[in-house]
Amino acid sequence: MESMLQSLYLDNRAGYYFTQFCEKSGNKLWKNSAYFWFDLQAYHQLFYQETLHPFKICKQAQFLYATYIAPSASMDIGLHQRKRNMIYQKIDPAFEDLFDPAEEYILTVLIEPWMKMMEEDKYTYGKVELVEETRQLDSVYFRKLQALHQESGSKKDESVVADTGLPSCPDALKEDKHLHQVPKELTGSNLSDLIHDKEKLEQFWAFLNEHSAGMDLMCWLDIEQFRKMLHKDKEKREEKSKDIKNKYLNKQYFFGPNSPATREQQEQLIHSGGGWGQILQDQLSAAVLLEIQQCVQKRLEKQWLPLFLADEHHRVEGQIRDMTEDTSRQKQKTTRLWKHANNKCVSSSSEVIAFRKALLNPVTANEFQHFVSLQGDLLENGVLFWQEVQKYKDLCHSHCDDATIQKKITAIIDCFINSAIPPALQIDIPMEQAKKILEHRRDLGPYIFREAQMSIFALLFKFWPKFCKLQSNLAGDKILLALERKEGKKMQKKGDRTAEVRFTKFRVTADDCIKTPS
Repeated sequence: MESMLQSLYLDNRAGYYFTQFCEKSGNKLWKNSAYFWFDLQAYHQLFYQETLHPFKICKQAQFLYATYIAPSASMDIGLHQRKRNMIYQKIDPAFEDLFDPAEEYILTVLIEPWMKMMEEDKYTYGKVELVEETRQLDSVYFRKLQALHQESGSKKDESVVADTGLPSCPDALKEDKHLHQVPKELTGSNLSDLIHDKEKLEQFWAFLNEHSAGMDLMCWLDIEQFRKMLHKDKEKREEKSKDIKNKYLNKQYFFGPNSPATREQQEQLIHSGGGWGQILQDQLSAAVLLEIQQCVQKRLEKQWLPLFLADEHHRVEGQIRDMTEDTSRQKQKTTRLWKHANNKCVSSSSEVIAFRKALLNPVTANEFQHFVSLQGDLLENGVLFWQEVQKYKDLCHSHCDDATIQKKITAIIDCFINSAIPPALQIDIPMEQAKKILEHRRDLGPYIFREAQMSIFALLFKFWPKFCKLQSNLAGDKILLALERKEGKKMQKKGDRTAEVRFTKFRVTADDCIKTPS
């Protein structure tokens, strides 16, 4: 059961593997039970949010009843008629334990497909052939070979730099390294798509300036502007051509070490332009400008644009992650009780249901009450408080007059939350919760004690596993005797300590009297 419940809690992360198994089985009861369990978790979650919405709770409760439990329901889970009637009678107002009988039932139903799926997985795993393979992970020869390879690689890099006559560019190498981290879907980006988006273009421009690469985009845009000029505007075209030549065709940019063109492309361009002197004197031809623009565009699209999009992608991911973390932190405050009991892993909902049933059983509740009284002074009152709130809920379901309900609320408050006997707060809940109950006792309706009961339940639930262990070690009729014996010893020790304190005080007083002159 515990293994199956852990699987159900994680089924959404596993791609609904178990749910799909139930669907493919052809068994409608299995499929409906799996669907009901997930919808029931959504219902439970409504009770553990900071702001309670009674309308949503009522709507979800009616949906669950109509879809899975009511006679001739579209996805009937086959619940016994007596349990159906029990749920129907308590549906208004709906509380968190409304569907406990149905949940307990479907968990026993789902055990069968779970066991079957486990058997099939074991059978499939048994068919996988295991092949033993021996590999030489490390050796002296391998390390020597690796060192020689690295040495030859570094010499090759130095020779390439010497041949090109260009100094090495650490920033470029750094960008190439980062280029491998760019997501594959972003590597085929097109510059022309970005140009038509003004906002993105401004962001790209700012990104390039941050990396001292704004010259590439300026060059590309200037040549693009030149190409769009009408041929009849000869003067403007000549002026623009000279401007491009003066700005970019120099050793500080296009013919320098940080050029977007390779050494071969630079030499080819000088040759096609009629030599270095010809390029400096004459107006640039459209063909030469197009070659320059293509070199610039290639570097923009292959290096800078993917880096920009990857940076934006990571930034958006970071924002989503921050939002998710905020949401996660919000959910952690209101997560379900069995998810944070004992600050450990998820406890099964079957244990929670079993604990609720135990607290409603007079014999077990009495034994548990004695057990927790040994753990803390107010825990015993917590058990009584939880039981009284359950009686209050039953009173709400009986649809009696408002005066009777108000009397019950007043009795619970006077006994546990604002007691005339010190301390005023007789149960272990935060002071803020107690103040909220006192201030809004007439506004919260049937859910007035919801938060306080949840806090007490979570606190008591921590001691449930220890009590279960005690039950397994002792016979039913001996549990209470053992607890009463422990309680007697505790009282005796407490009495001894009190007597010792009194004796000490008496001795101090007597000594003072002796020292004082008559």
